[in-house]
Amino acid sequence: MTKTIEATNVEKMTIELHKLFNHLNTTLFEGKLPVPAITIESKGNKKAYGWCSVDAIWKGEDVEFHEIGMASEHINRPFMETATTFLHEIVHLHNGLNGIKDTSRNYTYHNKKFKQQCEAHGMEYTVMTEPCSKNGWNKPNLTDATYSMIKSFGIDESAFKLGRIDFTALPKMKKKTSWKWECPCGTVVRSSKPEINIACLDCGGQFENADEE
Repeated sequence: MTKTIEATNVEKMTIELHKLFNHLNTTLFEGKLPVPAITIESKGNKKAYGWCSVDAIWKGEDVEFHEIGMASEHINRPFMETATTFLHEIVHLHNGLNGIKDTSRNYTYHNKKFKQQCEAHGMEYTVMTEPCSKNGWNKPNLTDATYSMIKSFGIDESAFKLGRIDFTALPKMKKKTSWKWECPCGTVVRSSKPEINIACLDCGGQFENADEE
């Protein structure tokens, strides 16, 4: 029996994230939040699953949008983990639009105001009972009710099977700094250059590259 693999792509994921935003906005934020620019892009060197812009950084004639970005290297996590991150960022959007300063230390430390707004919008702290010294109250969980509600939205979770390679996690190749050369008489030397032209003083033979492939 031939197994059918459903095709997925970034467009499909973006469509489903917009659906999720619209549902969460309606059910948890009274439909008052403006739709942001929702992007799926590389986290670069950031240790983040997602982010929300402090300012409206997408601008055009008579329009401007805040941004909610989802890290492409982590977008293929189990969907409910992605949904948790997404709601976390929507809370940041809500706070920013309502003048609630919810972070400090260059936007990395999540303070008590962030915790309060998470708890007011479908999240809770079941695992994190104390703030992290570095990032504060940065890891809320979905409440059981919110979890069930998101499941009822009919989001196509199969769209989130594609993820970008995390190049920052790949082992870095060491730069070659030494080359091995051998004379027909068996004498071996090493050089710091990939090309040399030397002869052996013992037998007069020419050294040839002897590095293993």
